[in-house]
Amino acid sequence: MKIRKAVLGFLWCVVVQATMGQSNEAIRKYTETISAGVPVQVRGELIHSVRLLPEFYFENEFRRVWTRPLQESFLNLVNKAYDHGLTPADYHFEVLNRLYADPVESQSTDADLLFTDAFLLYASHFLNGKLNPEEVEGEWQAVRREGNAKTFLKKCLQQGNMEEQFEQLQPESQSYRGLVSALMHYREIRQNGGWNTIEAGETLKPGMSGSRVQSLKYRLSIEGYFLMEEEPNDQYTQELAEAVRRFQQHHGLEADGNVGKQTLATLNVSVEAKIAKIKANLERLRWINQDLGDHYVFVNIADYKMKVFKLDSLTFEQRVVVGKPFRKTPVFSDTMTYFVLNPYWTVPPTILFNDVLPEVKKDVNYLKTKQMKVLQGGQEVAAESIEWAKLSKNYFPYTIRQEPGPANALGAVKFMFPNKYNIYIHDTPSKELFNRPDRAFSSGCIRLNQPLSFVNYLIAEMPDWNTEKIKAVLETGRDKTVMLRKPLSVHILYLTAWVDEDGVQFRNDVYQRDAAVISALSESAPNLN
Repeated sequence: MKIRKAVLGFLWCVVVQATMGQSNEAIRKYTETISAGVPVQVRGELIHSVRLLPEFYFENEFRRVWTRPLQESFLNLVNKAYDHGLTPADYHFEVLNRLYADPVESQSTDADLLFTDAFLLYASHFLNGKLNPEEVEGEWQAVRREGNAKTFLKKCLQQGNMEEQFEQLQPESQSYRGLVSALMHYREIRQNGGWNTIEAGETLKPGMSGSRVQSLKYRLSIEGYFLMEEEPNDQYTQELAEAVRRFQQHHGLEADGNVGKQTLATLNVSVEAKIAKIKANLERLRWINQDLGDHYVFVNIADYKMKVFKLDSLTFEQRVVVGKPFRKTPVFSDTMTYFVLNPYWTVPPTILFNDVLPEVKKDVNYLKTKQMKVLQGGQEVAAESIEWAKLSKNYFPYTIRQEPGPANALGAVKFMFPNKYNIYIHDTPSKELFNRPDRAFSSGCIRLNQPLSFVNYLIAEMPDWNTEKIKAVLETGRDKTVMLRKPLSVHILYLTAWVDEDGVQFRNDVYQRDAAVISALSESAPNLN
């Protein structure tokens, strides 16, 4: 009986191979139903690729395309989805394995449809991310990855080696590859029991001893920041202080080597929460185009840093202040084309109506104190002649502009990359804020710690400008526009975990965006429209 079944199975496969190139009426009927907008289930699995799947089969004359070697190769790929923070179940994994286990069933119409749908979904999640960033993070207009899962499917079917082809879909950045490794590392820590929390108490410092110090040593050793002594003790040594500093640096904390409230709270974040944060940021990296340009500005809002890269090398770095949680700096990409020395500041609507107008209504001298002027049609209007009490957001026929000078909110220079958000990078008179580890204090724009250093960086390749000329213009007090010789791409992003040359970095979720991404990733895959 077993021999007879094997022979029948072999003969069936021969027949299937012979008819693989023929159109399949069942596939046509399925695709027509899907195209009509009717939800379709195959073997209890919902078809997600409601646009690409019908297009693919129509262009392929409704022929079956999945041979057993191709199926095996794809199943090996989906088995690795977990390594990337994705869920194999989103790609019909259990049903596909059952179908593949039967040589006859594996070559059925149902199997072909499910393999195609799973492929299109899986490929799209690497090309564009599983989630739509605008749905989970609001204003998200950074440059996206490009690619078509249907085109990629055709390529894989022609060339055969799916696992090798899929390597091309993964983001190529050091950060993405590093986070994949970090995800594996933290899952191993979880499997080994994770770590215990450290009890609350006074700030731990070098020279102290006790059970809390011993708990600190074990906690840091689990994550690889501290190497336990051959003879464990409860002393807060300089070696332990250095380990604490490394931990603080990798978490965006003040690196003083002491364990105060903030460092303790960060130490007590569970391994499960760190795994979830890594998965959320793997997804964010799948949203981002891998080609950010040969020379570009990269601002990570959650890191409070601006970095400039040229030919993949870090060439400039400074601390920044970003938008408050209730006046968030948006995520977007644009092009820097010029900077302005001694800039005027035209007060934007949000600040005008929420901050400036209420102060002026209380005391019109507020404008003089802040060196602000009122303009109407480009002409100055005496502030004392205006009935401020009658003005509001619904009726305000004026513009308020702050003059260049020491009190100007933009400081000595602003760097312009015109965009719909009216966001730019600029100097600030409030230098003391840059000494804080958390720097979300602006109304959305990005304040730069040492903007004149960035000016000098930009003019290095501009022979008509030098440091002395910049200084001379600043001393005039008059505004001056300087066009860049070569425009510079600007990418303002939001990452709370990444990997750089120093290892895995974690940051506080200042805008509270991680939870929405983590929750959405745990849900079933959305349809591909």
